[in-house]
Amino acid sequence: MGWKIVEIETADRLRLFLDNLVIYKDNDKIIIPINDIDTLIIDNIQINLSIQLINKLADSNVNVVICDKYHLPNTQLLPFIGNYNSLKILNRQLNWNHQYKSNLWKNIVKQKITNQIELLSHFGYYGEKTKEIELLLHDIKDYDISNREGHAAKIYWHTLFGIDFNRRDEENPINKYLNYGYAILRSYFSKSIVKKGLDPRISIFHKSFHNHFALSSDLMEVFRTIIDFEVIKIVEIEKMKKPWFESKQKLIECFNKRIIVDDKEQFINNAIDKFIDAIVNEKKLPKLIFPFYEWN
Repeated sequence: MGWKIVEIETADRLRLFLDNLVIYKDNDKIIIPINDIDTLIIDNIQINLSIQLINKLADSNVNVVICDKYHLPNTQLLPFIGNYNSLKILNRQLNWNHQYKSNLWKNIVKQKITNQIELLSHFGYYGEKTKEIELLLHDIKDYDISNREGHAAKIYWHTLFGIDFNRRDEENPINKYLNYGYAILRSYFSKSIVKKGLDPRISIFHKSFHNHFALSSDLMEVFRTIIDFEVIKIVEIEKMKKPWFESKQKLIECFNKRIIVDDKEQFINNAIDKFIDAIVNEKKLPKLIFPFYEWN
C-alpha cells in the first residue's frame, strides 16, 4: 500500500498526542495519524521536536529526513532495532563472497543502464548516443571492472543536459535537484535496509570511510532514473522557471508513483522492500519496469 509523504516547512513545533503527529503553527494545529505516515521531511531548522515524538516515529518505522539550512537532506532518523533476526542476517551479509557480490553488482549495473536507455528513448533521445550505451550494456564484466557504468553515465548526462554538464559541479542548479531527489531516495533504501536486518555500512561496491550508507548507495542505483525523470521535466519542460519549493515538491511526489515488479504493480516503497528482500535471501533480483509513459 501507499502512505503519506509529509513535508513540513512552516511550523513552530511538532508534538506527539495519542499516536498522532501534531503540527503547531501560530494558533493553529494539524493532526496526522503516525500510522498513516511513510516519510516525514522536516525542512525548517527552527522547528522544535519533542523527544517523545522522535521515539514514536522511530518505533513506527517512519522514514524521518531532516534538511539543513540550504534545504537539502542532511540527517535521517533510523532506529537501533530493525529486524528480530538481524544478527543472523548480518552474519550472512558479512559472509557474502566475492562471486556473489560480483554478480550482484553486475546485475545492478545492467538494470541501471537499461533504465537509462529506456528513459532516453522516452524523451526522444534515441539515436547514436543510446546505441553507444547499448554497446556498453552488452559488454559488462563481473564487478563491472571495465567501468561500463561510468562510461554509460557520461554519455547519458551529456545527452540529457549538454556536453558541458558535470555531475560534480555543485553550482549547477540541475545538480541541486538531482542531489535532493537522490538523498530522499537513499533514505528510503536505508530505512528498508535496516528494517530487513542488513547493515547499511557494509557495501557491495561503494566504499568510503565517510559513507555510513554505502549499501544504500549501491542498491539505489537501479532506481535513480525515477528522480532523473522528474528532473528532466523540471529542466527541459518547465525550464526551471518554477520556484524551488514547487519543483522540490514534484521530486517528493515521485515516491507516490508505481513501478512493475515481477509483472505486478507496486508503490515505490513496496518495490524497494521487495528488491532488498531478494538481497537478504540471496535470490535473483526482481524484474523491474519503470513505466515512464504513465508518469507524465
